[in-house]
Amino acid sequence: MAKKSKNHHLELRGDTWYFVAMVNGKRIRRALSTSVTEARRTRDQYLKEIDLYGKIQSSKAVYDPDGDNEEILFGEAAQKWANSIVRKVKPSTLRDYKSAMNTYILPRFGNTPISEITFLEIEEFMAQLTCSAKRINNVLVPMRAVMHFAQRAEMIDKNPMNLIANLKTDKPDISPLSMDEVNLFLNAVHQYYTDFFTVAFFTGMRFGEMAALKWENVSFKLGVIKVKETRVRGEEGRPKTNGSVRDIKMMPPVIEALTNLKARKKNNSPYVFVNKSNNPLLPNSINYHVWKPGLRKAGLKPRSLYQTRHTFATLMLDSGELPGWVQKMMGHESLKMILEKYYSYIKNYQRNDGEAFMENVFVPGTPSDVVESVN
Repeated sequence: MAKKSKNHHLELRGDTWYFVAMVNGKRIRRALSTSVTEARRTRDQYLKEIDLYGKIQSSKAVYDPDGDNEEILFGEAAQKWANSIVRKVKPSTLRDYKSAMNTYILPRFGNTPISEITFLEIEEFMAQLTCSAKRINNVLVPMRAVMHFAQRAEMIDKNPMNLIANLKTDKPDISPLSMDEVNLFLNAVHQYYTDFFTVAFFTGMRFGEMAALKWENVSFKLGVIKVKETRVRGEEGRPKTNGSVRDIKMMPPVIEALTNLKARKKNNSPYVFVNKSNNPLLPNSINYHVWKPGLRKAGLKPRSLYQTRHTFATLMLDSGELPGWVQKMMGHESLKMILEKYYSYIKNYQRNDGEAFMENVFVPGTPSDVVESVN
């Protein structure tokens, strides 16, 4: 009688050993381990459960895609989805998706048949995460995309992510500088970066947009900055939304700052803003070595570097500029974010006492007065 192989019911694919067997007329496959010893131990446990219960009890059985009853694992669907979007998203975005997948999603759902993932399991998964609500919502982005991809590819009939709502998050803290504080900061910050922050405060540009700005996109003749690129994690590309591609009107302080930079340009760099080594600016370096020391020297409270953008919005709105103009300058696609974030700074919206109605619409008089005048 032939001796049974030590690796019966085991199959090596790449570096991973799989359990394979026919159970109730269906071929199942389950990823076990990269260690053959550990794989054999788990295999033996599975075989005992099949003998006792007619199925695997300790974990979900996974149907083999090569068998007659095809079931695709979530991890397999995720890989197909990732391959399909390589040319559709920025490399930095793809890295974020893969990070969320590898850190949170695949350890929980990678070996689960995608068609068996339920609304309740996803809710339980979310409840077990210890990160912030905003981070959890971001983690769900690639999971939603995979499930949508799977439904369109007819891997699943129903998409449980359609029932999953994002968690409520706190509104981002708005802590802009007043005009007096802007002047204090510009007088205190390292002189090399005064012009950079002048442009930041009076254009509302995002840091990535400023880091990627090239002289060819600055038109002194037209008085505009053409935002066509952004720089994220060292990679340049088109801004994320169509609204972010825009022309920014240069106000006098911006023209003066850019003129200063142009006059002292001593290298062939195409970039408007460079560090002392003539390399494009990095957000962490500017934040820790320029922005924060500048705030301390000016005697101002700590706040994020992003507050330069909030400062532009609040200064413009508080001075009476139209919200629609501010929206276009900042690159928002709709007024919604302007109205939600900066409502209290919009001059025409500050009065909540009906004064505008009384001044411009209401006509004094009582119904009886009106009747008598008609008669």
